[in-house]
Amino acid sequence: MTIISAIKSNYGKYLAKGAGAVALGIVAYDSHTLGKMNSDAYAKTQDAKACLNSYNNTMFLTDPSITMSKTKNFLFNWQIQDNVRHFVNSAIGYFKGFGSMLVNSVVPLGLGIGALVSKNNKVAGGFGIGLAAYGIVKFFKDACGFGHSNDLKRNF
Repeated sequence: MTIISAIKSNYGKYLAKGAGAVALGIVAYDSHTLGKMNSDAYAKTQDAKACLNSYNNTMFLTDPSITMSKTKNFLFNWQIQDNVRHFVNSAIGYFKGFGSMLVNSVVPLGLGIGALVSKNNKVAGGFGIGLAAYGIVKFFKDACGFGHSNDLKRNF
């Protein structure tokens, strides 16, 4: 019975910590998803740039040499079939997307961390209230569309 009485006396703290954990989970999920999308796009863009540069290199010779032409074509074919560049650029793109989403979600990230790690009941409750207020504003502004101007539908 002491566990139940401890929860009853500190329910605000546990609600705030739960809200903080949920906020961190949402931020982590969004960051991971954007990281995956950015990973693929960045890797393909860098592969296309490298292939274009390599192909442009095969188009011109400083001297009319068959050996140099075959060497350039060999390097071009090797560069097209290279998988290491795609793997490295995929990792770079993932971390760029993940980091950019963490920066975009810095307010819920900070409030969630504050609610989760604070030991004082009032401080955790304050972070939880701030997180709830941010969530309500974000819901009405972004999900419902209140407060956004519609540039396509202007009354001149």
